[in-house]
Amino acid sequence: MSIRSVNFIAHARLKDLVGRGLINDDNVAIIELIKNGKDAGSNRVIIKFADATSASEESQLIIQDFGHGMTLEDIRYKWLNIAYSEKKNAVRKGGEAFAGNKGVGRFSCDRLGKNLDLYTKTKGGSIFCLEIDWTKFEVDDRDRQIGKIKARVRDVDDREFTTKTGLPKFSHGTVLVIKDLRSSWHKKQLVDLRKELERFAIDPYGSFKIALSSIDYPDDQDVNGDVENKIFEKLDFRTTSITASIPQDGREISISLRHDGEDVFSLRERNPYASLRDVQVTIFYLNTAAKAFFKRQTGYRSVDFGSIFFFLNGFRVPPYGNESNDWLSLDSRKAQGIKRFLSTRDIVGYIEAVDREGTFQPVSSREGLVHNSAYVELTSDEANVKSSLDNEVLYGLFHKVFRKLERFVVEGLDWDRINEDVTPVDEDNLVDSSKFEYETERRKVLGALIPTITIRTPRGHIVDLKINLPYVAQLAQDATASYDELVQSLQDKFAGTSAANLSPAEKRDLSRFVKRQAKELAVKDRSVRELGQANTTLLKEREETQHQLSVEQKRRLFAEFESTADQKRILQLHHQIGLLSGKVFKAFDRTIRKYRVDPGSFSKEQLFELIERSIFDIDKIRKVSKFAAKASFDVSTNKVTADILQFVQEYIESFNELSLDWNIKIAFSNPKEVSLVRSFRPIELSMLIDNLIDNAGKAKARSLDVVVAQRGSKISLSFTDDGHGLPKGHKPEELFHSGITTTSGSGIGLRHAQKIVEDLEGQVSIKDNEKQGATVKVEFDAS
Repeated sequence: MSIRSVNFIAHARLKDLVGRGLINDDNVAIIELIKNGKDAGSNRVIIKFADATSASEESQLIIQDFGHGMTLEDIRYKWLNIAYSEKKNAVRKGGEAFAGNKGVGRFSCDRLGKNLDLYTKTKGGSIFCLEIDWTKFEVDDRDRQIGKIKARVRDVDDREFTTKTGLPKFSHGTVLVIKDLRSSWHKKQLVDLRKELERFAIDPYGSFKIALSSIDYPDDQDVNGDVENKIFEKLDFRTTSITASIPQDGREISISLRHDGEDVFSLRERNPYASLRDVQVTIFYLNTAAKAFFKRQTGYRSVDFGSIFFFLNGFRVPPYGNESNDWLSLDSRKAQGIKRFLSTRDIVGYIEAVDREGTFQPVSSREGLVHNSAYVELTSDEANVKSSLDNEVLYGLFHKVFRKLERFVVEGLDWDRINEDVTPVDEDNLVDSSKFEYETERRKVLGALIPTITIRTPRGHIVDLKINLPYVAQLAQDATASYDELVQSLQDKFAGTSAANLSPAEKRDLSRFVKRQAKELAVKDRSVRELGQANTTLLKEREETQHQLSVEQKRRLFAEFESTADQKRILQLHHQIGLLSGKVFKAFDRTIRKYRVDPGSFSKEQLFELIERSIFDIDKIRKVSKFAAKASFDVSTNKVTADILQFVQEYIESFNELSLDWNIKIAFSNPKEVSLVRSFRPIELSMLIDNLIDNAGKAKARSLDVVVAQRGSKISLSFTDDGHGLPKGHKPEELFHSGITTTSGSGIGLRHAQKIVEDLEGQVSIKDNEKQGATVKVEFDAS
């Protein structure tokens, strides 16, 4: 058997596959070449057409940038190296990401024309001219390899350059002279190109310019001039918009809803999307007035302009945002609920991503992005994105943001419409405010705020929220003033004239005027009162929420139980147990050593005291292992300052294992909501509670009532059980001495309880109940 080595052969037709095959649109081809200019560090690109109304040998397209240019080595080993890109996985000077990195954009030249003269010059260097005849590659000879077809590079001086191109000399950059164009460029094609370029780049700082011109239409302003797109920033002051951004560190999402250029609310939440960094979403709602403004500014309808565009590293990714392109599933969703949902016809905006790590991947055909995890996290219209923070299942970022805008528009801004089916608009009742009726299904601006804020946002993700309540209230006041002005103008014009005395022409004028103004301005007193009531209610709810939050923050000494403790808490738990167990070990080890040397050196009382102290520490170890992973405080902290009574309540509610073991039903009551803030050791306070529950269980109690009361300067915490009561033969105060017990136990529990209470500067007492059981009362000074 013989083995032979073989290798790939690149046929000359390869340039068709990576050129006209992958870049299948003339406008996209031009955009790819503009990207290369910006990536080369140019602050502007000039595009010039000449004799381009027909595809002929005289037709010509010039694309010039003023970037860093290329050396002869760059031309030979980079530009002519198919699919090579030094920009892949690299960033530009200053940390900016490159717009292109696949190494095939240069074949846009082949897409546009049959011949290319490439002039390039570095700062202080010579001009090199690369001449390529693309038709030489368009052969079907099997042995015609792409690497065997030669192109020519020659030195050119400034005079020859200006003579051949008609351009002035330049200090550095690249000029592409594409000749014998493959397509004709009439006015329609040029206007479409300008329209595409207007939607092509996001340039908030004005640092990159594009100029388009054609000598075939020298005086046509629709074709010639700088390409600008200021429509988005102008729209902000005439419509409702929402913006969401995730910074480069990816920690939080900042969301801001605006109406007529004013903030309605701003929200910060933790970012649950694992793959999304340096992303911004901006959406504008287009009402009738905004659509009219849009047409005046751009010359075409918003529906013809497009909807939501995607910009990657500053440049648009087609076909996202094109007319009838429903890449975010808005139109299909609209079909499910016409009145409740917005479609691509109702909004315009963009998503901008700065991608330095190749997270978003354009497909090779320059038509969209690969549908990887980052794309799904950005665009999914279903709850199928797993949160990186918790167990929440989320919608994509766009639909999180879009639904907030939609909720506010549909349910918040639709509150002032007149129902003309119920209330006919005619001249006899328009000035009578009592005769208006409004749509019963309308929603109020204020009433829609909270649902707008919370939709698609889990409460546990919210970091901060600010609502511009004065502005929202002003919306109602402005509406009232507008209505009052309308009524006053009608009263002034027709004062003292009844409707019956108006001429037919006057009636028609009045009816037309009122119908036109009513939909925009007529806000009834009843609606305003209701909106004012809603405002008052929201303010009260906000105050109540803040109060509840304050109470909750004060009372929550324990966090919700989690399936696993974090590493830090586990280390704290181990550390605390190690300290306590070490203390017990050393005490016993020291005692045993001394006892072996001299057994008579210890009395029975001393040994009993050692055992009692050690049991106290062992009980601490039990408590640490029991609730350290649940406690919201740091278990390595010796003391905390908090409400003792609230601690007792939460401990009983959160840690009921002991009561379940004894089958005791425990009820906590603090009817006057008394609080007692003290500095205490949580572990020891939990030992006190457990010892008192344990004593009630040993006394065969079935219920234990824990009651807080305050009388004068004294606050008491009583533990009342229905067990067998106190033993006979001992005074109540004697039961706190070592070795004396209310049950068959060791008698240490009550002794430990007394020690803990005394450390808290309180007093503890015990007594029989009148009918059954016993009561242990812990009492503190309120001051």
